[in-house]
Amino acid sequence: MPAALIASLFLGGLGRLQSQGLKVSQRLKDLEAAAARDSNDPFAYYNLALGYWSKKRYDDAERALRTSVLIEPRLAEAWLALGVLPYARRPQLRDEAMRGKVPEQWVGPLRESQRLMRRAFVIDPLVDLMIVGATEPPQKMLVLTYRGAIVEALNPFSAFEHGRYSEAFRNLDWWVQSRPRDAIPSLILWYHGLAAAHIDLFAPAMADMETLLQRAQRREQTDSITVPFQTNDYRYVLATFKERVGQLPDAVRLYRETLESDLGLYMAHVHLAEIYATAQQWDSALTESREAILTNPDDPSSLLSHGVLLTRAGLLAAAEDTLRRAMEANPRDARIDYFLGLTQLTLHKSDEARVTLQRFIAIAPSRYLPQVREAEDSLAKLH
Repeated sequence: MPAALIASLFLGGLGRLQSQGLKVSQRLKDLEAAAARDSNDPFAYYNLALGYWSKKRYDDAERALRTSVLIEPRLAEAWLALGVLPYARRPQLRDEAMRGKVPEQWVGPLRESQRLMRRAFVIDPLVDLMIVGATEPPQKMLVLTYRGAIVEALNPFSAFEHGRYSEAFRNLDWWVQSRPRDAIPSLILWYHGLAAAHIDLFAPAMADMETLLQRAQRREQTDSITVPFQTNDYRYVLATFKERVGQLPDAVRLYRETLESDLGLYMAHVHLAEIYATAQQWDSALTESREAILTNPDDPSSLLSHGVLLTRAGLLAAAEDTLRRAMEANPRDARIDYFLGLTQLTLHKSDEARVTLQRFIAIAPSRYLPQVREAEDSLAKLH
């Protein structure tokens, strides 16, 4: 398998979380054992956090979530869970925030919550929303009316909680289609757009984001407490949707406009780097990748991505140096050792590759069994 394809699968395909809800099927002691066994697996800690959360052990859940993002700084689900956690600790906080009557001691946690939720959506606008639904009070229903009479009461957040995005979209779409566009609250458009995107209905998803962007540009009132996004963030989310449907010129333009307004939005550089790399425009791709590192030096994942990109571009010596730096910055991310070992093999540095691949085998989570077997085969061929 070509190295670029391996990189794509390993960096992107192995780590996608599936919606689980908070009705955790595994026993807590089994989740704890799994995290102890796979101590470098961010998903094991995320699952453990859900286990603690389901038992209302919120301090333990927070510790597990922070361990998860320490290992994988781009695990959007864990950042979102950290952002939602204050609402689990204090169930009335959402209503207090909407009324503008947040107790003084909760103002700081609420602001931090907004920051963490924004970080999650910037990393992945299609982050699994089940954790948001888990803190939605069950009595919060979406009431549909016809000529003043209640027709049906639906709770789309329950569908989000269980990963039933088709159901969530149907529930919200009925409501959206029954009203003039200007009469639809921004919060409803936000969730309607996200539900649509989750089921690959990107036309309505992009229409919703364009409406939200236009509203924000006109400085209309938005649901900023529940949806911690502003003008530039809607522009960025719209760019990611354009990228997903292959409207790349529009996506590049929107990413550029996003960066003009916020030079620190490093994920826009990450997306631009991948767009250029796919087109084999290596100079542009590497420039964007370097900018991602410079704008967010605290994320070792940017070094890993840059190292893999250098390998794809055939710049193996630079790739080895970058991956070494990535390993020093985040020694618990086994993917770095894997790619560094492959690069050293390609450079015919047998001794260095042997050490690196042996370390990868020693620290790799069990989810990486195919890569472990590949590393073992490579080691067996070294003299």
